[in-house]
Amino acid sequence: MQTVTQLLWGSILPALLIVTAIVCAVRLRGRPVRGLSGVLRGTFGSLLHGADRSQREIFAGALAATMGTGNLAGTALALLAGGPGAIFWMWISALLGMVLVCAENLLSAKFRTRSSAGGALAYLQNGLQSRVPVRVFAFCCIGAALGMGNLAQSSTIAQSAAAFGVPAPVTGTVTALLLGLLLIGGVSGIRSFALKLMPLLCGMYLLGCTVLLCMHAAALPHALSVICREAFGFRAAGGGFTASLLLRCMAEGLKRGIFSNEAGLGSSGILHMDAGDKPQWKWAAAEVFADTVICCTATALVILTAPGISLNGTDAAGLLLGAFSAGLGRAAGLFLAVNMILLAFATMIGWYPCGLAAFRYLSGGRSTAGFTALSLLAAFSGALGSPEWLWCICDLCNACMALPNLYGMLRLRHSIRPEDL
Repeated sequence: MQTVTQLLWGSILPALLIVTAIVCAVRLRGRPVRGLSGVLRGTFGSLLHGADRSQREIFAGALAATMGTGNLAGTALALLAGGPGAIFWMWISALLGMVLVCAENLLSAKFRTRSSAGGALAYLQNGLQSRVPVRVFAFCCIGAALGMGNLAQSSTIAQSAAAFGVPAPVTGTVTALLLGLLLIGGVSGIRSFALKLMPLLCGMYLLGCTVLLCMHAAALPHALSVICREAFGFRAAGGGFTASLLLRCMAEGLKRGIFSNEAGLGSSGILHMDAGDKPQWKWAAAEVFADTVICCTATALVILTAPGISLNGTDAAGLLLGAFSAGLGRAAGLFLAVNMILLAFATMIGWYPCGLAAFRYLSGGRSTAGFTALSLLAAFSGALGSPEWLWCICDLCNACMALPNLYGMLRLRHSIRPEDL
């Protein structure tokens, strides 16, 4: 499994993601990266000036799916495996991601019918007129929803709770029960809860990062310098250029960036499919920007500016704790635990609509109780699994979900038109 995952993320998917994003960017004449300030004003600005509740709920639900452990543990893993230069390629993944999610939502709006599902399920079925790609996508989407959406998040919650002496089986049981209570309200209940949770969660985490960055402001120029230098394979003075460093930074940065913002997976259109006739491409691009450019960058800079931090090792949780402890002291453990648990839980509820839509497609719209039961089982069992094994499963599920989606986007590239923006 690890060999297949490394093959997909080490060469095939980075190339395919870049090619698809470039094709879409050409078709869209550089939007939404060109004119990004207008996109942000039209989304974040409207949140402050009366965007309707349904749009705010859809935005919060989609943001809950993207902003999870990928922002904290995923960023730390990118630094450990790819070095500081991986953060530069996470920024590149954000630029590529904004183009990809924009194209996904345009294709979803174009090919969705009243009798079909939305998002990638719609354009793979109605656009390609072939059952194989859409069925492969739906199956892999269920796997990603259970893997990235439940197993990995439950594992993170268990790790955070273990620091306070809570046994993993207890954490898994409580997590599954809380998730079950929220799922009773269906997708609308999830979005209503996300609308209350996400502003508080994002604000609390970014405030903590801002305090730490102000405390270590003198180290910021060096941190930014080493990110840009190592991104292109150049080590510290005298180290010279290393091709393997360049490739490792690129692969890890793109992999962790896509894991975090989910661009190219095909999930964006599904998360926004209930918006009706309201254009969603701006909101999707804003979600990628908030997730990767703001939150992942904040996490990376907190780690890189913390005194006495080493990037040698494999313990992402330990790296995070050490970085935050450098400024928050004993309060760092509690601050990180609360944020990790809430972010993980937000991702669990955010991914549920994606897996549910795929399950409905494969089951012909029959009872959704089966997928709910699988979600609760994954929420419990994820607390008991090995984090390294679970992250490998999640990376593989993401890759298998992205392949049919990117194939469909390339086949349907002529349906992506700038006049639809």
